[in-house]
Amino acid sequence: MSSNIEELVGSIFTKEDTNIQRIISKYIRLLFKWHETNNIVSSSNIDYVIKREIYDSYQFNNALSGNSFSDIGTGGGIPGIIMAILKPNMRVDLIDRKTTFINFLSLVKAELNLENVTVIKKDVLGPDVFFDTDTVVMKNFSNKKISKMEFEEKFSFMMNIIKNNGTASKAYMLTGSPVLELSEKCVSKFSLSATKISSPFFSTSRYIAEVRFEDTINS
Repeated sequence: MSSNIEELVGSIFTKEDTNIQRIISKYIRLLFKWHETNNIVSSSNIDYVIKREIYDSYQFNNALSGNSFSDIGTGGGIPGIIMAILKPNMRVDLIDRKTTFINFLSLVKAELNLENVTVIKKDVLGPDVFFDTDTVVMKNFSNKKISKMEFEEKFSFMMNIIKNNGTASKAYMLTGSPVLELSEKCVSKFSLSATKISSPFFSTSRYIAEVRFEDTINS
């Protein structure tokens, strides 16, 4: 495994203390150790994942407001684990339906002593879903039930799931440029704002989509 992890993490998390950097580095090592046999991250290229996924998760975390968070479809914990490490006094629920991810997240919670984390095995598209945090986050949520939907249909579907099944007043999505192509109707309905993440590593950018449900139009 690359010995460059600590160096890369240190170059990204320059505003965080060395203990935070150490914990994030340990998480990345756990992530890739588990990935060797369970395929839980999008790429086997450690440098790429740190520069793309971890860096973007850091910028995503810095844009969030709220006191408690549900990361739905969290997978290997990106961005939820990064949020939990950086927000140790705030509750972070990590929600996924797959046992492989749940087992890994339970290990990470124990290994990193993340007392603010709750790991929840649940299908967020199931009949009994309920989010009791004030904020819900996701990173390009995917599920076979919605995989064939166009982006706008998928976005609207997920935002309505969150709005109608819990107490969340806000939702954030870490996503790509298609969020800029949403119709005016969709933008207005969900009081949507999008903020670009400027990456020092890549020419392509991701975006932070923010929805505030107290301002949304019922329909």
